[in-house]
Amino acid sequence: MKNVDELKTYFDEVFFQKASRFEFLEIDDGHALVKLSPKEQDLRPGNTISGPVMFEIADCAFYAAVLFKDPDPMSVTVNCSMNFFRRPSTSDLFAKATILKFGQKLVVGEVTIYSGTVENNVAQAMMTYARPIKN
Repeated sequence: MKNVDELKTYFDEVFFQKASRFEFLEIDDGHALVKLSPKEQDLRPGNTISGPVMFEIADCAFYAAVLFKDPDPMSVTVNCSMNFFRRPSTSDLFAKATILKFGQKLVVGEVTIYSGTVENNVAQAMMTYARPIKN
């Protein structure tokens, strides 16, 4: 996926049940920026966005960054460690993914999650993906 339009088309075809949740804002070599506009079912008590929703956008953003470097769709999440800094508001979430190491078998990176604006970071995810074995 070399641009936002290709990425959106791919998600519409392959992840049609989830594609409408995400807006792909940027993608380039080793980076992706994704937006999610939360709905009522994404909220938890205390009027905040739930942790699973924050994982979902982090995973989506990192997957997009991996697809830019290797369009094989079979890369999968093997590890995620999340740190929650502060409670997000109910406004839009943004996830900025950065690949730190792109190896033959594993891809490692981080995703910063922002609430409302890209200056208000609320969480960080450290991600590891396994790449499919090429014969």
